[in-house]
Amino acid sequence: MALEAFRATLGGLSGVNVQVEPVNADAEGDGLLRTDLQTDVESALREAGFEVVTQSRLFAAVPGTPVLHLDVMTAGFLGRYVYSIRLELWQAVRLVRDPSARTLAVTWCAPQLIGMVTRESLFTLRQTVRSTVDEFVRDCRAAAA
Repeated sequence: MALEAFRATLGGLSGVNVQVEPVNADAEGDGLLRTDLQTDVESALREAGFEVVTQSRLFAAVPGTPVLHLDVMTAGFLGRYVYSIRLELWQAVRLVRDPSARTLAVTWCAPQLIGMVTRESLFTLRQTVRSTVDEFVRDCRAAAA
């Protein structure tokens, strides 16, 4: 579960842009596709009532330019994959000491998941990603309550 300070930054969030990092070529060859991960995350968000904002509309459409960033890293060896899954929300922030200074920063993150799967069960990482997105949705709902 996210720290309360992170969760508080989710209040009022109604839409996000989704960015999925490229997947290792070997993992893609074994069926873990970046496009599938992108679709899975966006579908989960839409089902939860979030607007999924395109990159071209991001800065104009949603205050704070929230970007939900997914990085699924894999390394294959001997028919297995070691993996790491990170899901973070980046939002525009201002410095307290200098409100004119604005940048993007991580304002929420799920605990990093690290594990190992066989080549044949690599596809199960899609469900693991979905569970992580569900955690983000739960924290958003808790912040809105």
